Amino acid sequence: MRLTVTSLAALAAFTLSGQAAELRLSGPFTHNNLSIYLVHGQDRMQTKYLTLSEALEQHKVVVYETSSVNQLQVENISKEDIYIQSGEIVKGGRQDRVLKDDIILPTASGKVDITAFCVEHGRWTQRGNEPVQAFAAAPNAIAAPQMKRAVKQGQQSEVWAQVAAAQDSLARNLNAPVKSAVSESSYQLTLEAAQVKRTAAGFHTDLGGLAARNPDALGYVVVVNGKVTGADVYATHELFRKLWPKLLESASVEAMAAAKSGDKFGTPSMDEVRAAATGYGARVSEEKQLNRRTGSVKAELPQGTVFETRDSTAPSAPVHRSYVVK
Repeated sequence: MRLTVTSLAALAAFTLSGQAAELRLSGPFTHNNLSIYLVHGQDRMQTKYLTLSEALEQHKVVVYETSSVNQLQVENISKEDIYIQSGEIVKGGRQDRVLKDDIILPTASGKVDITAFCVEHGRWTQRGNEPVQAFAAAPNAIAAPQMKRAVKQGQQSEVWAQVAAAQDSLARNLNAPVKSAVSESSYQLTLEAAQVKRTAAGFHTDLGGLAARNPDALGYVVVVNGKVTGADVYATHELFRKLWPKLLESASVEAMAAAKSGDKFGTPSMDEVRAAATGYGARVSEEKQLNRRTGSVKAELPQGTVFETRDSTAPSAPVHRSYVVK
């Protein structure tokens, strides 16, 4: 379906429906070279979702290994809808994977194909006591706009390259080894490295309570080294609050890898921050239906790309709007 002006306007629904009343920015809230701006507003829908991490912990979803590097299957075996976000890492199987697209997985879904990319180049067998036919956990998400763009664009070789670059940057900036002897190529095990976790703890101490302390917060804009690099805005505060620990971990790792000793950074203009939060003025380049519940829109701004995910049962507002800098 060709998108109309109305569809374009939907990308900036918060702004066009009453910017002063429905969208407010606060911040920056800063730790080291990472700054967070919160996006505030009223909930846009009533639908509630389990996150992927919650569903795995509660044994309400199964993520199946298929023995195909770039395709897994997911099955919702609960009576609740599940929201899976692009960039989430599933750990285990024959190798750790990152999931490509946002997916809304309805109740009793049956097995649904989901595109994935390897973030552990080299392993194709069971690791320790982890299950090999399914994935037991989704503890983290990928970090940095370069890796996010590689995943969104479906470039496996570039995903591997960005994993290697992130490992090198983290080891250099943290002055500590970050590759696991169990599987040196695993990005997930790098995120679990002792010095990565210790350094991330400082970010969580200063910034971890932001979502809980701001009950009208719907999302955030991330600024690293004084530059806007991304944003995630959700339809409800509850969904943002539940995802915030994983989102903050990702932003913290991005900041660690990008740190430049001794450098002083400015702050972006509020126009830049607002553009990342709203996607206002973006030109739609692609629209597709990923499953019977999930619609996806991709749109371009001069400085970045906007991705919008919609639930066909509540189409008036996006479940998730993300922004990735070019």
